Amino acid sequence: MTALAAESSGILGTWDVEITDLTTPNGPTTFEGATTFAPGGGLVTMASDQPTTGLGTWTKSAGSAFRARFMQFGFDPHGTSKVIVSLKGMRSEDDSISGTFTYKVYDLQGNVLFGDGKGTFTGTRFGAG
Repeated sequence: MTALAAESSGILGTWDVEITDLTTPNGPTTFEGATTFAPGGGLVTMASDQPTTGLGTWTKSAGSAFRARFMQFGFDPHGTSKVIVSLKGMRSEDDSISGTFTYKVYDLQGNVLFGDGKGTFTGTRFGAG
């Protein structure tokens, strides 16, 4: 059985997203990303500001709402970190998505390096053409 991402499939498929981090030190930062919602609750995401891929899960909420949570690993001169992102979103009638997210950054021993990160996102479906 092949799952096809069409308008009738709700959130399933890949979305071209614009992400705005509201907690960066020099003010809000906006960058592009892509997120894929797979049947069964799988989620894959990546952003243009980091060379990593996020893996996680998603679930449908009431109406056209959804929630998701994913993790990704970061690599910098100070070592390796893990970011946990939680988001809440809504799919609109014009087949776009939008919502908010929060995140925390941990070292690999589980200590919080940065907490209370937050931001917003909007997205349009990335179609097969």
